[in-house]
Amino acid sequence: MLIVEKLIGQAVTLFEQGDLDSAWTLSVEAVELDPENDNVWYFKGSIASAQGRMQDAARAYQKSVELASTSTRNIEAYASVLADLGQFARASRQYDCLLDLFPERADWWAILSGLELRGGDHGVAEAAARKSIALDDTIPEPLINLALIYQEKADLDTASAFCYQAIECDGEFPEAHFTLGVINLARGWHEEAIACFERVLEISPEDPEALINIGNVYRERMEISAAGAYYQRAAERSPDMAVAHSNLGIVLKDQGKMDAALAAFRRSLELDPDNHLARSNLLFCLCFKVDEDLGVVFEEHLEFERRHAASLMPDMRFYDIEVDRERPLRIGLLSPDLRIHPGGHFYLPIVEGLVRKGYEVVCYYNFHAMDGWTEKFRLAATQFHQVHQWSDGRLAETIRADRIDILFEGAGHMSGNRLLAAARKPAPVQIGTALYPNTTGLSAIDFRLLDEKVALPEAELHHCEEVIRLPETHFCYRPLDVDVAPAYRTPAWENGYITFGSFNNAIKLNDLTVEVWAGVLREVPNSRLVLKWLEFDRPESAVIVDRFAAHGVDRERIIRFGRTPDPYTPYRELDICLDPIMASGGTTTCDALWMGVPVVTYAGKTQFGRTGLMHLSNIGLPQLVAIDRDAFVEIAVNLASDLDGLEDIRHDLRGRMSRSPIMDEDRYIAFLDAELRRIWNDWCECQVRQHADPPR
Repeated sequence: MLIVEKLIGQAVTLFEQGDLDSAWTLSVEAVELDPENDNVWYFKGSIASAQGRMQDAARAYQKSVELASTSTRNIEAYASVLADLGQFARASRQYDCLLDLFPERADWWAILSGLELRGGDHGVAEAAARKSIALDDTIPEPLINLALIYQEKADLDTASAFCYQAIECDGEFPEAHFTLGVINLARGWHEEAIACFERVLEISPEDPEALINIGNVYRERMEISAAGAYYQRAAERSPDMAVAHSNLGIVLKDQGKMDAALAAFRRSLELDPDNHLARSNLLFCLCFKVDEDLGVVFEEHLEFERRHAASLMPDMRFYDIEVDRERPLRIGLLSPDLRIHPGGHFYLPIVEGLVRKGYEVVCYYNFHAMDGWTEKFRLAATQFHQVHQWSDGRLAETIRADRIDILFEGAGHMSGNRLLAAARKPAPVQIGTALYPNTTGLSAIDFRLLDEKVALPEAELHHCEEVIRLPETHFCYRPLDVDVAPAYRTPAWENGYITFGSFNNAIKLNDLTVEVWAGVLREVPNSRLVLKWLEFDRPESAVIVDRFAAHGVDRERIIRFGRTPDPYTPYRELDICLDPIMASGGTTTCDALWMGVPVVTYAGKTQFGRTGLMHLSNIGLPQLVAIDRDAFVEIAVNLASDLDGLEDIRHDLRGRMSRSPIMDEDRYIAFLDAELRRIWNDWCECQVRQHADPPR
């Protein structure tokens, strides 16, 4: 029809001029005049797609395919919009149709491979990629698809080889350099990873994904300011990119900038409410916000369950394990921290101790780097899996296939967590550990491991898990294999002044902490305060000095250090450590006590606020625990004013630690064993009741 052809011609002209609304109006009119014409439906779909109306575009393209089922133009357009809508299986079926018509099209096999990969069918994706390469080995896309498939299999050598083949095909193909960079980062090859991402930026300047990954390299190296600069560039380049804001929030948190970090995480979630990692980052940051209402924080954790985890819980849960109260149990430990890390201090005594007790322990290690402590875990465990390249589904299925009876989830909402694997309930009993200082919010986690001192009676009000209260401590401390002894004498004898110190995370230094510590410094003339954390030695960290100056403390009395070769030697320069108010140190407090430095702490209402109480009660120094702000200042001042008394406390502090429940691993494991047996017996009893024959 000439009228229809004229309308389409006008629509195309308007489309090219950017007047999409007028073009759309004409396309609708053309469809009404000639609804059996595939061309008018195709142009209507093209205009809708340009307007971002993808559902309308899909319907129009679908109609064009129905009217001309062998039109490659129509089928390709329909498949493309289906892919944009995330309907990868439907898009793949369209390419199946195209390949039925033209089976020698290597480029279409490559696209089919990518669609199947995005849809999760790696077997079909690999077959399609290899078919594409067999037809034309100069196309880089199928090679990168194979690299991604083998990366998922944790075969990084093969994955890298496919990347290099893709680069040989097309050295200007940014995806090849990017994927190789991701693989190098997964291997811990930082310089090689940066080189790959810098090459991406040469090809595609200011590519936000490359910027973010360079930032990730620097963050992994604990160079947080450099990381933040790249994240900031990515956020400026792509302000609607959720991951850029989330990663920037992590850096801001590590710099102690609470409000800015929370704002970044919330902006990330505004842009992508389904970004579970951004929500985990927000939750972890909220744990440090000591002035936040506990009920609000609890609700935020429950929102994670509602938004990300509830749909993953299987309706029917069957486990191929023997319901037997007495048999040896298989314990799983899922953690990114089976290395030299605060979690390593906590988890190694558990793995070794449970194995000594006759348990089988399977470790699921969610990090790429391995060190001497990782090797200790490998040697101690019954089985050891490195899982950081695995999907959540594969990880959950492996835990299930390993027939784990009780799974310890070891990260909570901290970096490297695999909560969406745990949400699938791969083990019949799952326990959240105390390394994360709050509830997980997941109904799939049955218990939370704490202790009687940390968990007040009202703790259950803000937990979805049942709280396990061990009698003395919720973890044992295993020092690093570093031969550094405590200072022989209190440094103040030689210095002529008291040196206070804190080596805690900057985010713990809340306003209340700074105010109270400033009160201590004002009451102890000429005293110093040494702060050590990541980049505290950098000029941009001087804001912490300004915060103390606002409370009347001379700037020169605040001494800042960054990272040091070992965590212990700097304690030899300290007389007394101050614990952050309502955000107690964990490993840092144990390190201080191990190095003979007493710690003044404050007993709050939460786990974060009571960990110091747990430590000092266990080593027999409850007199160093304050119950209010004034008491904290008084205890610290009295300790600093009596050097002989301070020397007496310091003299045998390492001995106190060694003899205390904090380092009595056998005693701790005995208590843990009793709790594991209790909850296992309860689970078995529940299974027996559920499967008992109904009364006749």
